[in-house]
Amino acid sequence: MRRFEYLAEWDPDCLMTGTFRDLPLSHAIIERSGDITHFNLFLTTALKHHPQNLGLLFQRDSSGGKTAYGATEMHGKDETINIIKQCIPTDTTIPILHHVIKDAPQFMNDFSIHYPSATYLRDEDGRSFVQAELAEGTKIFANGGLFFTRMKDDEIAELDPVTNQYPFLTCASRETGDLSTIFVLLSKNPSLLEKYIEQTTDEFAEDEARSRKRKRDGDNGDEE
Repeated sequence: MRRFEYLAEWDPDCLMTGTFRDLPLSHAIIERSGDITHFNLFLTTALKHHPQNLGLLFQRDSSGGKTAYGATEMHGKDETINIIKQCIPTDTTIPILHHVIKDAPQFMNDFSIHYPSATYLRDEDGRSFVQAELAEGTKIFANGGLFFTRMKDDEIAELDPVTNQYPFLTCASRETGDLSTIFVLLSKNPSLLEKYIEQTTDEFAEDEARSRKRKRDGDNGDEE
């Protein structure tokens, strides 16, 4: 244990980039070892050095398919979740569900039932969990009607801190933009469309003013 921690301290990036028999270390420790406690040691150490990547819990293998968490299936879901909860307590301030929705949404049910309070956290960008779900494009009205009808008024009217967009715009900007989803969000607060038009009009006017100023400054420089 101490030797592993020492080596990790010496080269923390190796936890992410190192391989063993063509497997990332996170996968090799899980798949080549019959002892789940080795995974506990790796996750504890990786969380210390790579918290922004949730301790490489969702690092994918070289084919880009299986995540490290998915590789733990050989040990059983319950035992694996218990190990994760030892490393990441259920009252954690780490936005664990944000990581799940972004990197491994297929496992959302596995984690949401054990980390329900994480739905109230915000990530390092200031995004709420609802905003993170919308940004990942996993929800449309056809498959998540309850999600949209249960959105609160302040969630519908809050600008995404990353894109500076309202939720209806986040949904509209996706390649698979769904009109039913956009309609539902706007029907709950139609004034947002007016605010968006005002916002874009003001931004356009500011851009025009800056453009005219740059042209004037350029013309004055040419005269000199």
